[in-house]
Amino acid sequence: MDIKCLRTFQAVVACGTYAKAADQLGYTQSTVTVHIKQLERDLGLPLFERIGRRMVLTQKGAEALAQAAEIIAAADRLAALGAEETALRGTLRVDLAETLLCYALDEVIAAFRERAPGVTLRLRDRTCAQVSENLRDGSCDLGLTYAFDWQPEDFSIEEVGQIRTTLVAAPGVSLPDFQSAGQRAELPFIIDEPDNVFRIALEQTLDARGVILAETMELWSSQAIKRLVAMAMGFSVFPRFAVADELARGTFVEIPDPFGKRTFPVYLGHRKTHWLTPAARLFCDLVREHLASDNEKAAASG
Repeated sequence: MDIKCLRTFQAVVACGTYAKAADQLGYTQSTVTVHIKQLERDLGLPLFERIGRRMVLTQKGAEALAQAAEIIAAADRLAALGAEETALRGTLRVDLAETLLCYALDEVIAAFRERAPGVTLRLRDRTCAQVSENLRDGSCDLGLTYAFDWQPEDFSIEEVGQIRTTLVAAPGVSLPDFQSAGQRAELPFIIDEPDNVFRIALEQTLDARGVILAETMELWSSQAIKRLVAMAMGFSVFPRFAVADELARGTFVEIPDPFGKRTFPVYLGHRKTHWLTPAARLFCDLVREHLASDNEKAAASG
């Protein structure tokens, strides 16, 4: 059984079509077809059925995919045994929440660039749902975010930190009262995607208290949200580290937080079937070290 056929099989599943898999692998479409047919002959069973333009796994195909991923990961580990001295090379793809990328990981990125100058680091800000999906389809190597689409059989997930949030508005606006039940908040709530972990938690908390939000505005950039909040257009909720500068300068004021002392986890994840390269392990270690240090500082400050 040829490992190339297994890799092609994995790519077809991730991409959804033979043509897209061929583009990703640098093959012709006919080569992809040959690889899949060869693998089906070796296994003695059909791996796909065509539904519309997509190739969909058969039941046995899904079972074969899981085992193929294990074989590929083992082959990658074997191939890397003698490469440790020069292993800090190649490309590392990390998808992460925008607020973590923009406001929390400067030291991690700088330390990684210093210790792994031969690695091309590809960073993309994504929603929590997108990070999970991209890990699943293999378009990123690591994910760092506030929530995962939990599939323990697919992902290795660890909690690497805890953060506090804060609700902010511009100085001088009439702040909403979230401490009392049955209130109506006339100041618009400015936030991003509906699956935002902090948004969901806030809306659930307010709903339980009978507090009504008169208006919710959705934007897709933390900087754009900050801009409108500073212009007194509404209030928002952020990880505290993301608005520390604005609070210190007086650009924002803090709204009494209905969460009290509640904290939210930060998760680091990767596919169990994807071998972590030395570069990926270094990035993970730096994230753990940095976020653990931040947690200790936060605890010491109260």
